[in-house]
Formats: sequence, structure tokens, C-alpha cells
Amino acid sequence: MATHDFEVRQLLKAYRKGVISDALFEEQMGELGNGASNGAGKYVFGGKSYDTEREMLVAFLDEYRCAENYAADYFNCWSEVSDQACVKGGLLAVQQRESFHAQLLEARLRELGGAPQCSVPTEQREKDMALYASTDKNDAEKLEFVTSQFPDLTKALSFITDVIDQIQDDQQSKELLRSLVQDEMSSGNWLMETCQQLNGQQAAA
Repeated sequence: MATHDFEVRQLLKAYRKGVISDALFEEQMGELGNGASNGAGKYVFGGKSYDTEREMLVAFLDEYRCAENYAADYFNCWSEVSDQACVKGGLLAVQQRESFHAQLLEARLRELGGAPQCSVPTEQREKDMALYASTDKNDAEKLEFVTSQFPDLTKALSFITDVIDQIQDDQQSKELLRSLVQDEMSSGNWLMETCQQLNGQQAAA
């Protein structure tokens, strides 16, 4: 803030002395105004503002790591009771991706000086695991439930791409996340295609 005030005073001084034109004065003041509004809390994730890119990334990487680790757990439970060989094979591939993502995200989180803190609430875990580990619901029903959570895959992944779009300095994290988004798209597309295939076959039968 002190730097911003100093720059404004210097600009006013130059204007009053006739060193700069009216147009240039207005342009420079506009740029300073934008800088002031974006200087604090200009990085946003999960509805919260962060002063620095690193702070945003530490918070994001921890939450994303937690989500991927959790997804690896419930896809694993699901694969163990899967009633369709084609679904079981795909679930194993998705589960391995999620598990590897969690490892990569935790490693990057620690490299930035952060530590795993986020965890899934016990109530949510018990509820979800009861569904995915259930033998009362078949693969087609579970696929319908999962895909109903992300009818628009691009929108569902916007929590990652919104962060990517804000990264300017940490190119290592940016490219890591860009690669993970491609994996997420592959997993999501497989889930949706398999859901349509199984439920379409059932409807036809």
C-alpha cells in the first residue's frame, strides 16, 4: 500500500508540473487503480482469496490431493464387487490414475512447503463407501449415480482449470495440473460412455 501511495503522489506531482498530458495521467492512474484492486487477495480458490500464488496453490493442492486419494479408495471398493468384467477393468485403470494423482499432488504440496491437512468427513466417507461397496446395487446403477454428479465434464473440472488460469510464476505446478486434467477427462469420458452403454443395453433388454 505504501508503494502504491508513493506512486500516486509521484504521478500527481508530474501532472501538476505539466510533465505528462491529461490523457497519459488518466491512463497511468487507471493502471495504478487496477493494481491496487488486484494486489491483495487476487488469487481465488474455493470462494476464498489468497494474497500470493503460492498460498492459493498450497490450499488447492491439499484439497485436490485429498479428493483424489478418496476417489482411489472408493473406486477400489467398487472394483472389488463389480459385476461386469468390462467395468472392473476400467475401474482399476481409473483407480490407479487417482492414486497416482494423489501421490504427485502431495509431493508438489510438500515441495512448496505445505503439508497434507484436508480429510474427508467420516459421515460422508461411510455414506459413500456403503454405496460403492454395496452388492445390492449393480454397476449400471452405480455408473448412473456417479455420472449424474458431473453432467458437464468441462464444468466439473473448472475447479482445476480456474486455478491453472491464475498461475503465472509456478510453471511446474501449472503443467502438472494441465496433465492431470487430461487424465480426468479420460476417466470422466470412460465413466459416461460405459454408463450409456450398460444402461442402454438394459433399456433395450
